[in-house]
Amino acid sequence: MKRAILLLTVTVGVIGSNSLVLSPIAGAVAAGLGAESAAGVMIAAGIYGLGVALAALLIAPQADRIGADRALFWAALAMAAGLTCSALSVNVATLSAAQALAGIGAGVGLPAAYSLAAHVAPRGQESRVIGQVLSGWTLSMVGGVTLSAFLAEFAGWRSVYALLAGLSLLCAFALTRLPLSEPAPRGKPTRPAAALRIPGVKPGLYAVAMLGTGFYVIYTYLGAHLDVALSRPVRDSGLITLFYGAGFASAMLLDPLLDRTGPRRGLAIVFSLLAVFYVIFASQMGHYAALPGFAFVWGILQHLGLNLTVSRLTAIAPAQRGAIMGLNSTVMYVSVFVASLAGERLFAMGGLPLCALAAAVLAVLGLSEAVFARWLAVRSGSSAAPSAPPCGPVSSPSGQL
Repeated sequence: MKRAILLLTVTVGVIGSNSLVLSPIAGAVAAGLGAESAAGVMIAAGIYGLGVALAALLIAPQADRIGADRALFWAALAMAAGLTCSALSVNVATLSAAQALAGIGAGVGLPAAYSLAAHVAPRGQESRVIGQVLSGWTLSMVGGVTLSAFLAEFAGWRSVYALLAGLSLLCAFALTRLPLSEPAPRGKPTRPAAALRIPGVKPGLYAVAMLGTGFYVIYTYLGAHLDVALSRPVRDSGLITLFYGAGFASAMLLDPLLDRTGPRRGLAIVFSLLAVFYVIFASQMGHYAALPGFAFVWGILQHLGLNLTVSRLTAIAPAQRGAIMGLNSTVMYVSVFVASLAGERLFAMGGLPLCALAAAVLAVLGLSEAVFARWLAVRSGSSAAPSAPPCGPVSSPSGQL
């Protein structure tokens, strides 16, 4: 099991690196492609997110038929192809097309990885194992994005995508030898519309949307903020990302507690803290010295929120995890697309502080679902938290991300 978890963690790390890398190197990419501004290059991030969303919606459910392990293998190959094309891009349009291909790979790969994490986890330890696999996002932050920021400055931004393409191929090779104690479940793919009717899925996806959009409306334009508002070099973006990744990794110490906490209760706490955090964050964005500390706290809160949402949804109908986790990634990366478009307008109007205030509003909206669901549960005389283990394979839990 440990080898499988490690491989899943690394694979998520490679996928996550591409999801996050463009923002801190946007200035270098813009200069290399002749784009007018760093913010203009970020349209490729939006196209990537749209590619992920469509693939997760239309292709990821096939993992329920062929098995999540095989789905993840083909996804890694698609990522490698898209990243190779990204390294060879000649303008923003070709970069966007290449990122769309990479997005297709990620849209299948992330749901498959999360499904496999839930599959290999011992009963009652789902949140702990999912938290370990989610630490792949820490690898993408600390190793992938931070290294990429420095690599882009000293070896050119194309080398970043070339490196990620090579790592994707290595993951694909390793996945052919994925050590599973028992085969991943296979059945018939569930149509997205049918998966949406499963109890608990819609509220869980709502939480995903609020968490994801709030994060990306800030992160997408963080590099542009450091460049335009603070006149900082590209490597300083890498430092901020490093602190975020450190916070994300540190939150793993709290993952075992989540197995004993209902997902809605946990999300109510996380969204409350995020709403306060974003307001304070907005007031301090003009001071670079304060940003690393804020990034560390941000990483902790995002890890907890992401773990809770993924655990919540993987607990619903194990035989239909491919479709459900596909919806999860669809919503998350529609959030990337929406955040990149809406964030551009917000950034132009009031800079990154206005983006942070918008994220605070989204956190309050996320809190409202958790509080309202808990109120309904108390009113009906039932417990808001699912019976232990809260993230075990039950048929209709009160899902999450």
